Amino acid sequence: MRSLVPLLLALAPPSAALAAGEGGQVPEAPASRALSPVELRGDVGVLSSGLAGEGSAWADTFAAQALSGHVLLGGLTLEGGLLSLLPVSPGGAGASLTLTARVGYTGERWSLVAGPVLGLGYTARPRLQVLPSLRLLRHVGPVTLHAGLLDLHGLVPAHLGVSWKDVGLAYIAPLGARAWARLPLSSDLALRVEGFAFRLAGTQSAWLTLGMDVSP
Repeated sequence: MRSLVPLLLALAPPSAALAAGEGGQVPEAPASRALSPVELRGDVGVLSSGLAGEGSAWADTFAAQALSGHVLLGGLTLEGGLLSLLPVSPGGAGASLTLTARVGYTGERWSLVAGPVLGLGYTARPRLQVLPSLRLLRHVGPVTLHAGLLDLHGLVPAHLGVSWKDVGLAYIAPLGARAWARLPLSSDLALRVEGFAFRLAGTQSAWLTLGMDVSP
């Protein structure tokens, strides 16, 4: 009986024949991850922050410009962010700059990053403030669970939320909410709207931004 190997190789697709010729094993596809390999985001908007209370409530308003992004090196996740706040009117809190640097790991269905948030207030005392920051996400079927501490440039305290496709909603402790939505413009470009409002320990804060996500 003549061997069937030459016939099978002749009928196989070129890629399969090439793999068989290089050792008989098909190369494994790269492992999928819960985050895109590279993402860059830019936002512009407004932040209102101040004291909450009857008779003593006040708030300063700032123009906000932010950049953030991440890169995956295998599962190793490097994330950074920069936020600039400029007062809209004089007489209140001054300008500030916030830098976030976080590192962590991203698996097939989850991602965890943690690191410091460094805030520099030009008229604040003390001028430099360093706080811990953490973000966790987990894909469960068609939805994604989100949790974080001092996330979004250190502005959002403890929060827990859920997103489905391009829309998300989160609870901010002890009294507040955060919401966001993405509008894909192409395979690697999306428009993003995000906002939050909360009260915590006698303070109040609100944020609204329009941004662009790029995932090359």
